[in-house]
Amino acid sequence: MPNLSIIGLQWGDEGKGKVVDYVSDGFQAVSRFSGGSNAAHTVVIGEEKHTFHLLPSGALKGKELLIGAGVALDPAVLAEELSVLPDARAKLMVDGRCTLVTPLDKELDSVVEGIRGDFAIGTTLRGIGPSYAARALRLSPRVIDLFEGFDFAAMARFYEKLSVYAGSLLGWAEESGALLDGLVGNVGARVMQINEMGGSVLFERSQGTLLDLTHGSYPYVTSSNTSASHVPAAMGIPSSAAGPALGVVKCYTTRGGGGPFPTEIKDSVAEGIRTAGNEFGEAAKPSRVGWLDLVALKYAVDLNGIKEIALSKLDVMSQVREFKACVAYKWQGTETTDFQSSLGHLGSVEPVYESPLSLRGANFEAGLPKEGKKLVDYLEKSLNVRVRLASYGEGRSETAEL
Repeated sequence: MPNLSIIGLQWGDEGKGKVVDYVSDGFQAVSRFSGGSNAAHTVVIGEEKHTFHLLPSGALKGKELLIGAGVALDPAVLAEELSVLPDARAKLMVDGRCTLVTPLDKELDSVVEGIRGDFAIGTTLRGIGPSYAARALRLSPRVIDLFEGFDFAAMARFYEKLSVYAGSLLGWAEESGALLDGLVGNVGARVMQINEMGGSVLFERSQGTLLDLTHGSYPYVTSSNTSASHVPAAMGIPSSAAGPALGVVKCYTTRGGGGPFPTEIKDSVAEGIRTAGNEFGEAAKPSRVGWLDLVALKYAVDLNGIKEIALSKLDVMSQVREFKACVAYKWQGTETTDFQSSLGHLGSVEPVYESPLSLRGANFEAGLPKEGKKLVDYLEKSLNVRVRLASYGEGRSETAEL
């Protein structure tokens, strides 16, 4: 079995955590390839809900856990997750080249959002963007720098020139070093070793393609690359070792924070979808809700080279009177199906909808009903992909393999 990447094809929250947990059985290891703790994967087992900001979602199946070099690592968050799942520590390797998220980065995150004022992006203030920015400026410490005499005092003095103060970092560095001691290694080399022994690795990250720093709805994006093409660069493996990608699509669309959202709806229908789908982010903040956007999805499918997708939250659509899909954008009197050419004016386009079917009242108790199969057929034809999995609930058993 080749390595596989699980890639969100929307603005995140597509249900990637459940998909990773579901398909991980055939893989020796699960690895985060990039991103930070500003988003999470959720896996529901029975009555228990597990949230992973940094630990790979394969932790609940006892998989080998890898955190790749492209990750912005907050030791405080990792410590919290390991305190909940202490057995995961014995299976965990953290790449020494990971960028560290320091208390200074979190302070700077708040300062920058304040300076933006009315143009604030709506970050989670977890310091991920400043951490990646500091890495590009060659200022940020890496995991291995906790053990190599990094000059944290000089770093603090630089941040003070930006009016950012977080006290001494020496205590934080000592605690972080103690946490990571014995966990540090070359994750890219470990992936290749697993492959040479006949095993395979599942790659994951939170957030979706439309939040990609380069290819997403900039500037309302995350601070790193979310697409499949970034997997080998972030992991430190040859591109030939990355394997194919499985795209994850929710049968409606949500996004958190600010930014353009062509199919957004704000009426009672949106509230019904939000409630049925439990679409609430950090600190129970309601996510924005919209209809399925096939223009954006086709862009994400092509960008990631997707041949197969996992479709999630079909059960939510059974609570809604109609199902709508955006098949084109209209701007200045002209229709287009080209998402990339619309990026400069994405906030001004008018969605063109069709309502090909309805899942209203569909019964998922016995598995995927005929209405769900019709939606699968519709998406396969619209996106020229195969739907490999269809999820209609939070539990592992509420999944159909197609």
